[in-house]
Amino acid sequence: MRRLSAAFGPIRQRMRTISFAQYGEDILLYTLFAPALRGFYIDVGAHHPWRLSNTYKLYLRGWSGITIEPNPDAAALFARRRPRDLHLTCGIARERAELTFYKFADSKLNSFDGEQANRMEQEIVERIRVACRPLQDVVDQYRSDGVIDLLSVDCEGLDLDVLFSLDWSRIRPTAVIVEDFEQFTRNKDGMSRSPIRSFLTERGYALVSQAVFSFIYVDTRALARQEGGSGFRLEHSQLRGLI
Repeated sequence: MRRLSAAFGPIRQRMRTISFAQYGEDILLYTLFAPALRGFYIDVGAHHPWRLSNTYKLYLRGWSGITIEPNPDAAALFARRRPRDLHLTCGIARERAELTFYKFADSKLNSFDGEQANRMEQEIVERIRVACRPLQDVVDQYRSDGVIDLLSVDCEGLDLDVLFSLDWSRIRPTAVIVEDFEQFTRNKDGMSRSPIRSFLTERGYALVSQAVFSFIYVDTRALARQEGGSGFRLEHSQLRGLI
């Protein structure tokens, strides 16, 4: 038995480096959150249970949460493959509304952003109307204690609207990972801040890591808590001067 355990040791270590996300974002998150933490995430623009997923690796560790994906074609697959999660088929917007959702053959390009959809070099295969609601409505209904360890946002152009739809005076996720093409571009011209980075920085979040187009921020107030810790592996002192 000891020999068998020793043989599988390197395999277990290798499992830490397996990624389901597009650019290894989940490996960064998996490493930054303490292994003992069984956390809660909200994944906005979840797309698929495991393909290009920022949260599936954490799900395998024992996490659970709310996955939100406006594409109705994904609902059955989420229910089957991630039964611990609550899956919502809706969009997230600043206000309650019914918006046009543009669908492509490659579903990772799907978007509510009509301008972005028209810029794509692929044909729009379907337009559907989807009910949208603010993220704060979702939290109020399904996470009344307001405790969120990770907020993942990947909404193909409307990511800032998702952030605006949360009441940050009441809800403060420990970490936020958000796709931000504008910040990726601005990194080439002296690190000026995108609207998304400015939004999070003004609310006390520090940028701690980047995976190509995705940026990971951490709540500096959570790191300053003395009792119980934040579950995040960075210390408050390590972030001094970042915001």
